[in-house]
Amino acid sequence: MLALQGGGALGAYQAGAYEALCDGGHMPRWVAGTSIGAVNAAIIAGNQPEHRVARLREFWEEVSSRFLGWPLAENGDARRIFNETSAVLSAAGGVCASR
Repeated sequence: MLALQGGGALGAYQAGAYEALCDGGHMPRWVAGTSIGAVNAAIIAGNQPEHRVARLREFWEEVSSRFLGWPLAENGDARRIFNETSAVLSAAGGVCASR
């Protein structure tokens, strides 16, 4: 049983964790989730086992942050730089949440 909880960016982590589980030969037979975890669970449950990781990757590539302008490089370097910059800014400034 794989239980996936909600929480935005946690969903992207879950997709990577599911891929690692599959790579290690541990494919769960039951999947459940809430919020973004339910979306990931639906993608997993709704696809044949050999397509699940690819479908999760497609989903997360589609919904993840994008540049608002033209990319500086076509080979993925612009996305890598954007992701690394976002990670540094989050680590330096934290994540703001309103209560």
